[in-house]
Amino acid sequence: MTHAEEDMEDGLGSLTELVPPPIGDWVGVSTGPLPFEAAWRWAILPGCGGIVTFCGTVRDHSEGRPGVVSLECEAYVEQVAPRLARVAAGARHRWAEIGRLVLLHRVGRLEVGEVSVVVVASTPHRAEAFAAAQFCIDTIKGTVPIWKRETWSGGEDWTLCSHDFNGAGRDPSSVG
Repeated sequence: MTHAEEDMEDGLGSLTELVPPPIGDWVGVSTGPLPFEAAWRWAILPGCGGIVTFCGTVRDHSEGRPGVVSLECEAYVEQVAPRLARVAAGARHRWAEIGRLVLLHRVGRLEVGEVSVVVVASTPHRAEAFAAAQFCIDTIKGTVPIWKRETWSGGEDWTLCSHDFNGAGRDPSSVG
């Protein structure tokens, strides 16, 4: 059992139910598989002709680490959903035309090929959907307190992150 899963079991964490809300953005964190197909379908709106879906998956290697077999995502779980909501607010501040936005992240142990993060953005036109989705994933990687521990053929250790953690207390309009 991972630390994130232990925290959930002990009532220390705060997982969100991965069910789309009746209004607002769909943000959440879970120890179970992420509903990327449901997220894409939820983002469909009559006025939105562009929907971009990004799914980050566990790959079988990383820099200097061939043979990756699993990834353990650890998180300051109580802060993940609020930070995701802050990222969503930052995106909406930049692209007021966003119809629907989905930001979901998984914690716990994941195997190669499993989805660890989902971003879906729907807008009237494709350019804004692509820009909003890219902003969201880049900002999530830099501001949401989630860390990854890789297990590979040569051992296990924390990943070599390409992004520094920043933006902890920023106003949503300044995130990014």
